[in-house]
Amino acid sequence: MSLQPAYPILQPEMTIVELKQAIAEFDTWLEQQISSCSIAEILQHRAQFFDILLNHLWQAFQFETDTISLNAVGGYGRKTLHPFSDIDICIIHDADLSATDASTLSDFLTQLWDLGLDLGHAVRRLDDTYLACTEDVTIATTLLEIRHICGHENHQHQVISKLYGETVWSSEAFFIAKYDEQKVRHNKAQGTAFNIEPNLKNSPGGMRDIQTITWIARKHFSIDDLKDLRRLKFLTDDEYAELMECQNFIWRVRFALHQASNRSENRLLLQHQAEVARLQGFGDSGNIAIEKMMRQLFRAMKRIRELNLMLMAYFEREIVPQKKPDIIEINENFQIYNGQIHAENQDVFIDRSQIMSMFNYIAIHHEKVTGITPETLRLLRQVRRRLMGDLQDYQVCRELLVSLFKHPHGMGLAITLMHQHGILASYLPQWREVVGQMQFDLFHAYTVDEHTHKLLKNLYKLTQDNVSADQKLAADIFERFQAKESILFAALFHDLAKGRGGDHSELGAVDAKLFAKFHGLKTSQQQLISWLVEQHLLMSITSQRMDIHDPEVVKTFAKSVGSITKLDALYCLTVADIQATNDDLWNDWKASLLTDLYFATRKALRNGLENVLQLRTVVREHKQEALGLIDPNDAQLVAINKLWKRLPLSFFSNAIPTEIAKYTLGILAHELEHEHQLTTQDEASEPPSLILLDDSSVKGCSDVFVYTKDRPGLFISLFNTLSTLKISVNQAQISKTKDGYVVEAFKVLDFDGKPIFSAQRRKQVTKKLRQILDDNMSPPKNRPSRHTKNFDNKPTIEFIHSKKADRTLVHILALETHEFMGQIASAFRTLDLNIHSAAISTVGERADNVFALSNQHGSQLTELEQIELQEKLVKSITSTL
Repeated sequence: MSLQPAYPILQPEMTIVELKQAIAEFDTWLEQQISSCSIAEILQHRAQFFDILLNHLWQAFQFETDTISLNAVGGYGRKTLHPFSDIDICIIHDADLSATDASTLSDFLTQLWDLGLDLGHAVRRLDDTYLACTEDVTIATTLLEIRHICGHENHQHQVISKLYGETVWSSEAFFIAKYDEQKVRHNKAQGTAFNIEPNLKNSPGGMRDIQTITWIARKHFSIDDLKDLRRLKFLTDDEYAELMECQNFIWRVRFALHQASNRSENRLLLQHQAEVARLQGFGDSGNIAIEKMMRQLFRAMKRIRELNLMLMAYFEREIVPQKKPDIIEINENFQIYNGQIHAENQDVFIDRSQIMSMFNYIAIHHEKVTGITPETLRLLRQVRRRLMGDLQDYQVCRELLVSLFKHPHGMGLAITLMHQHGILASYLPQWREVVGQMQFDLFHAYTVDEHTHKLLKNLYKLTQDNVSADQKLAADIFERFQAKESILFAALFHDLAKGRGGDHSELGAVDAKLFAKFHGLKTSQQQLISWLVEQHLLMSITSQRMDIHDPEVVKTFAKSVGSITKLDALYCLTVADIQATNDDLWNDWKASLLTDLYFATRKALRNGLENVLQLRTVVREHKQEALGLIDPNDAQLVAINKLWKRLPLSFFSNAIPTEIAKYTLGILAHELEHEHQLTTQDEASEPPSLILLDDSSVKGCSDVFVYTKDRPGLFISLFNTLSTLKISVNQAQISKTKDGYVVEAFKVLDFDGKPIFSAQRRKQVTKKLRQILDDNMSPPKNRPSRHTKNFDNKPTIEFIHSKKADRTLVHILALETHEFMGQIASAFRTLDLNIHSAAISTVGERADNVFALSNQHGSQLTELEQIELQEKLVKSITSTL
């Protein structure tokens, strides 16, 4: 319905009070029409009313010169005037004003202020106006929308003519300035509008994104309206209609926000949302009405941002001189064009799997890809509308999603673009249901989907080099976690059941397990993902609401967790989740509580609370996967099974399948070679030690594997040898076979903190280890580092329960230093202790190790021997050496 307002008749003798009354009555009339009329008409008529008012007041003053003009600029200039928006005016004159005209102009402005108008004004000579535009792009932008109200008529045309030309601002310089301005604005909002209190004007996808497009188009193409972009082929008819629809919705929300707050307000604060929803016609049913309104708002802002990105990319090509394109061919379907992924033909996405392939290529080429070309984005938007089901319906798409989550950079730009452009919603119906889903609590600052996206990004940040001190522990744990995708999939599902009624953790756990099974993940991963989703709040609640220094609290928590693998995964998920909830929620106190609970639980699990059944499931899966990698024939399978029966469970639970396969083949080849040598010799001999050290790296470390006959002091000799070679051990697993052999797997870094890449260096290390193992050479003594001399490093030493009657378990926790293992070895050597197994790791800044020991008689350590060992360890580790 077209609105035909009856503008009030303004009389010269009207007082300020009467004029205020006229303004109030007209605003009231407009508010009554808002539900039945176009918002564009409402805003336009309000601007026209003020045109009449200002013209009326201007005519009441008699200026001596006729070369002065009153002009509307900014939002008022483009006739989009909201209830409490500033009335932006620009008064231009040709020559210096006389004292009389200056006084008259002052009286005019005073009258506007007396009316209570929120006035934004500038008074300039015409030449000064040009100069101001040259010096400040913001002024130039404002004046692009200049509209004559009264007075000298040529100023509007003169200013527009100057700005449309290239003398004040070139199109290229203007585009770059506005594009940079937009990037800064988006970064301030952390790249998202999905904050529960979005800024309707300045958030990504807000009104300013449309205005930026308009300004650039006006400046370069000299057009008056965005509809002209259809004629210029920058927008299709559907895209233009979509853009206008989204703009009108945001305008309506802003109009209602001004009414609800009774002031100029751009941020949709929680306190106003219920009233804005009511004024918008969503009803007065509290959170339900708010949720419905906010979902529409967020989806409108998402679409605006997407169209803005597409148009800005097209504009950049048109306006900024292009160099010879840098093209990297990926395959017949995709290329990287000037740093953006580009589909090479219009029909590529008919094969739906190519959508998922594209995002995998973005992860693979993460160092070269910065975004998606506008043509490809347009194709993506079109195919997104045509989807008849979910992308996960296709087996190839499922495989590609798992591949993306496994890729080291899958949670980088790739997952962000999938989120921004609606591909996650096209893949998962559960994700689609939470797009724009509000969270009505005091903690969450973002919608469910944006919070989940931030959680995935936080986990990805744990793999980067610049982690903060309070994230170091989580980063170390996450780095060595064998199947990171399990934590990532749990993060994806942890909140997706919100808004469905019932406990979202329980409902989400069911969804997550079905998803994991549907996507072909291993049984242990299915169980871990489901458990993490169901218990994702357990660690934060325990650490913040309970006394974590109470042994019973820790014991209960440890029983709920059940394994160190689950504890590691839950700790990483909890840290990333809290940080994704609210920018102000994470602090040193929460970090310390979680750290203390983590280490207390880790100790409890090592003290016998770890779930053996869960461990056996992992062992079984690791064996099956390793066999798949080996693909043995019948004879090999017999030999493998015979070897594996000799090896302890810890060998299979602590190594990944690729390592198990490599070590198994290495041992079998080594023993076969020795048997061959025995047939050519007259007398039997012990086989030499097997030492494997190749150019591969695992978790950023070199892998050293030793298989040899056990003997007293072997562990100490190996560590001392590595230490003298200036090689640091980050992780080690030492265990014994049932027939007196020892298998030792070390993750090490060379003196420069990097894996051992040099073949000559690997040869040197292997030779030195063989001299110690087979030639009975004594390892040289290790010199202490000056950097840790006099360093206060008091260790925590505890003796924990052992299920074996002839073993004593000792847990040693201290700050990790280069001398740490040598200090421990020195204490063991002094007391002539036997080491039967060791679990050695660096967790954050702490060396966290458990050793299975016996005394020189092969028995458990007596109480006196334990006391003596504790004293020796403390003295050795804290000594100045």
